Amino acid sequence: MKKLLLLPAILASLIAAAITQAPTAAMAGGIGNNYIAPAVGFGGGQTVFRVDSKLGIADYVSLRPFITFPSGGTEFGTSLTYDFDLRQASIPITPFIGLGVGFQTGGSNSRTTGFAQVGADLNVSESIALLGSVSIPFDSNNRSTSVILGAGLRF
Repeated sequence: MKKLLLLPAILASLIAAAITQAPTAAMAGGIGNNYIAPAVGFGGGQTVFRVDSKLGIADYVSLRPFITFPSGGTEFGTSLTYDFDLRQASIPITPFIGLGVGFQTGGSNSRTTGFAQVGADLNVSESIALLGSVSIPFDSNNRSTSVILGAGLRF
């Protein structure tokens, strides 16, 4: 657990370094602003390892596939997001909002869940992106609302 507490400190220092350097403008969606990122998800009473990714499929539209490894199964899915264009901003951040679907497998816990997602990508360099998002499921019990933090390799 102590190792997981170190992750927010590392992310905060990378964000501070990115902001204090003269960053290039943000890139919204589109081809060439993709990444794959190891991440940590907090929510539903668990802290889980995730692999998140972003694939720009059109200007300002991205597909964000993921795989999560909660206890007792595996969850995978994707969301379709609108990436806001902040290319004129001095901080290389790209906020996004979208809808998705997740499939959880394993034992008797198999289920399909729709969710809304909101978050932002921070391009630290030409090859590194930080991500943060919140996923809110469409069900009557929002106990599985999750916060995701990660750092990925851009391609």
